[in-house]
Amino acid sequence: MAEPTDKENPSFIQGTAPRTVLFANSSISGKLSYNLPVKIDGNFTGEIKSTEALVIGPNAQVEAHVSARQVQLEGKLIGSVQAMGCFEILKGGYFKGEARVAELKLHPDAVFEGTGKILGSS
Repeated sequence: MAEPTDKENPSFIQGTAPRTVLFANSSISGKLSYNLPVKIDGNFTGEIKSTEALVIGPNAQVEAHVSARQVQLEGKLIGSVQAMGCFEILKGGYFKGEARVAELKLHPDAVFEGTGKILGSS
């Protein structure tokens, strides 16, 4: 049986685990659109649109308008979040802005500073 090609099975896709697209100590600004689970662990400014999960890692400094299926925050996010699913702020995570989400989870030592609207699941 033939081995799958890189195009059919890219190495950066490993099941549903998020793949890092912006590493610590890196910076970028602009618009990011994707349809795979993604992790950002660097500095990003702009707009993020996703049909899947976004993980903002512990080293991340993000200023953005975010629209994703679900968002998990370990670093710092300033801006707005729209999530069809859960917006989860983990220990050490910091959010400042406006959130419109189906579900909000705040862990101990997480910060939510701003306004939020819990839309419930559809």
